[in-house]
Amino acid sequence: MAIWRVVQVVVLAALLPLCTGCFFAARQGVKALRGDKPAAPAVCDGTMLPPGMPAGVDGPYALVQHTVRNAATGREVQVFLPAQAPGPSPVILFAHGFGADRWTLYEGLIRHLVSRGAVVVFAPYPTLDATQDQRYGALWDGFTAAVVAEGAAMDLTRVGVIGHSFGGGAVPFLASRAFVDRGWGSRGGFILMLAPWYSYGTSDNDLAHLPSWILRGWQVYDSDTVNDQRMAADLYAHTPPTAGRYFFQANSGTVSLPKGAACPLTADHRTPVQGNSPLLQRLAVYPVVDALADQAFTPSADTAAKLAALGHQGDGGYHPLVREDTPAPAKAQDAYRWPWTHPRNPRQGPRQGEGLP
Repeated sequence: MAIWRVVQVVVLAALLPLCTGCFFAARQGVKALRGDKPAAPAVCDGTMLPPGMPAGVDGPYALVQHTVRNAATGREVQVFLPAQAPGPSPVILFAHGFGADRWTLYEGLIRHLVSRGAVVVFAPYPTLDATQDQRYGALWDGFTAAVVAEGAAMDLTRVGVIGHSFGGGAVPFLASRAFVDRGWGSRGGFILMLAPWYSYGTSDNDLAHLPSWILRGWQVYDSDTVNDQRMAADLYAHTPPTAGRYFFQANSGTVSLPKGAACPLTADHRTPVQGNSPLLQRLAVYPVVDALADQAFTPSADTAAKLAALGHQGDGGYHPLVREDTPAPAKAQDAYRWPWTHPRNPRQGPRQGEGLP
């Protein structure tokens, strides 16, 4: 029994750096361990925005939640619909971070997407006792189960795929299934990878064969110490330059609000997660999602101009969101828990086994 306890501790210690949900639970449940980020005033909760900065603003729709069973895994898939939205709505498939399999860990982002008129599908995948292929399969099976159950509310000619961390690395695989195999997104689509982990089942040929009209987006965080930015930069570099591709970095800093409050913002691996700097989410995450979705789902000269201008705020001062046309990671690989040259990264060398990431 004692040996088994030791094994459990070792496994959990190995999982913790990628387990977004574990980070959140630890910070919420153990107040004494919250010294990793400076405490921000209550006014920095995102309800008040600094003037002159692009920010994500919620739309008019309330959220309706339905539950669908994924027969392949036995897990519950959450489908979030915009209440009283006219006609079938565009669909966003969301792939969560490793261990962050509760939708409430991304509640702010999900509610924001739904408020703007999208159906959002959140499909959990197994953490332990599964290969990477099985995890990717669970994501895809969950998405397709949601389509079967709730397809009447979905406009599958307009589809987005968003993923964070492990889910971010899975986005190219899921995009190939959705846009190439199923033909979804024929009227518009986008993908967005937030601090992606390693991408399995993704060749350069797969990246090149996504439909040309599918917009591609990446976002990294300047204070991330978990996933090497080189994973995102590699996928960006091997995406055809003729495709609409957009690489953004969210930056740490301090913003001042109209009432004089100074809000410290830390752009780290947990930035997209609920409870981690909602103000930075509105200044750095939501604007990217909104600009990609608007241009993909309801394109116009105005949406194209806004997407093109995003992240180009000029010189001087603190900019929470910056677009990079030639991404070049500033930190050495040893600054990250999961560096580019790790043997489990299938895009930098021979694949060396399955199992826990």
